[in-house]
Amino acid sequence: MSNRAGSIHGAPAEGASGSTNNTKKGSSGGGILEQVPPDVRLRIFSTNDLIRVVILGSNGVSNFMAHTEYWRWASSPTFTSTLTLASEPIPVLTASALDAFLDVVSQSNQFTAPQNTTQGDWTQGTRTVPANRTGYLYWMTDPDNSAAKIGVLFEKDNQTSELKAVVWYKKAAPSSGLAFAKKTFSKTLTQVSGTNPTAIEAGTWYYILMGS
Repeated sequence: MSNRAGSIHGAPAEGASGSTNNTKKGSSGGGILEQVPPDVRLRIFSTNDLIRVVILGSNGVSNFMAHTEYWRWASSPTFTSTLTLASEPIPVLTASALDAFLDVVSQSNQFTAPQNTTQGDWTQGTRTVPANRTGYLYWMTDPDNSAAKIGVLFEKDNQTSELKAVVWYKKAAPSSGLAFAKKTFSKTLTQVSGTNPTAIEAGTWYYILMGS
């Protein structure tokens, strides 16, 4: 199957789409920055894998484009009260290795997201989940700071069960553009009520959107 950026369910969108109270964006940073570290792969799972992600930095491979995230999910993902998010550097940067990793989850359900975001792409406010979707909001300990929390919002289509978007939340727009910089970790995702990040912790939040 093709993993070209054009073969997606919905085009990548800017972080401001579908937001409320998004009165301010973080100050723009310079250069090419990423929302998560480049050249890593993520697994989000409970008993079985729900989502797998390949994040490429400056080097593309075959149909996999540089500075692009490839999100792949199970046919009917079930978001339980706790999940695990595991991250590690990509061990072998070849098309066959990336396909083998992603295709464990699904060969059809996918979207891509641009990875050359900056601090200015983080929007102050709250993402409004579209009416035809269900949102599942989780928090985990910040891999870079054990005293801080990160939010992760998953949006699933109510009719097709497709994963349509994923949103990262932080309490401040990161100056580096990164939601986190640590490449190797395993964290527990704990679900909270509703989709407003103030259920994780009171105060102002910033977010960035992958998907549409």
